Amino acid sequence: MKIAIAGSGAMGSRFGYMLQQSGNDVTLLDLWPEHIEQINDKGLSVEANGEQQFIKIPAAFPKDVHDNYDLILLFTKAMQLEDMLQNITHLLNKKTAILCLSNGIGNLETIQKFAPKSPLLVGTTLWTSELVGPGSVILNGSGYIEFQAINNVSHETLTVINNTLAEAKLNPRESDNVLLSIWKKACLNSVLNSFCTLLDCKVMDLNKSEYVPTLTDKVVLEFEAVAKAKGIPLTEKLALTAINAALAPDQAGDHYPSMHQDISSGRRTEIDYLNGAIALMGRELNIPTPANELITELIHAREEVTLK
Repeated sequence: MKIAIAGSGAMGSRFGYMLQQSGNDVTLLDLWPEHIEQINDKGLSVEANGEQQFIKIPAAFPKDVHDNYDLILLFTKAMQLEDMLQNITHLLNKKTAILCLSNGIGNLETIQKFAPKSPLLVGTTLWTSELVGPGSVILNGSGYIEFQAINNVSHETLTVINNTLAEAKLNPRESDNVLLSIWKKACLNSVLNSFCTLLDCKVMDLNKSEYVPTLTDKVVLEFEAVAKAKGIPLTEKLALTAINAALAPDQAGDHYPSMHQDISSGRRTEIDYLNGAIALMGRELNIPTPANELITELIHAREEVTLK
């Protein structure tokens, strides 16, 4: 397939690399000049299993690309999604499928405003990646994709995309309730990402604290209450099963999650689309969400201290 990765940071670069390695024609689109320049000059630096490679893969600003693509993968941060969609408006049409795997709640509604006629698929991924500098990523562990066709997706298009992802060893799984998957992933990220950022630790280090399970329960129960009011069948059991699986000693990652990477690199975080989204919905629905509100405020306080 001819594929554009819109938002080619840590995860976008990983997916672009894996899709190109399996024989697809991939272009990385991003708004970071140094990142684009480094990739085009020296190749994308990919470190996996202790070995470093430089992969020749084209990178460009969205405004400089005018090709027709079979598939556009959206991998921006949630707060950057609308800006990216504005930058790729000229690439959106009813023949180009869109697959969004970005973290956070509310992405689906944003995409539908800009691409109402495009074949649209949304989902989540448990793959991980670390952006260590312009044009350089470290790949950690394995993962999978869970996604669902939402609008205007033919059976043929769905089959081709699923096969393409499978051939790239991205382990796709089709879902019949992707909104549940998105909320479950958002709940997981509201624990792993937020806690690691506040505690300045890797995912595996969360297992060292006897306070983490209690804090996790508070976040999860608030997610469950808001989800129930929204008609999303997320339960405490479902959320804790996913979180505990990620924190299992043989699974807990030897890496800093994306929110920690953002803070460390002086970037704003996605907190308003994770714990912050639940806090906002809780206020609108008159459902108490003190744990998620406090975590949101603490992350914003750390942003201000770090970025100023």
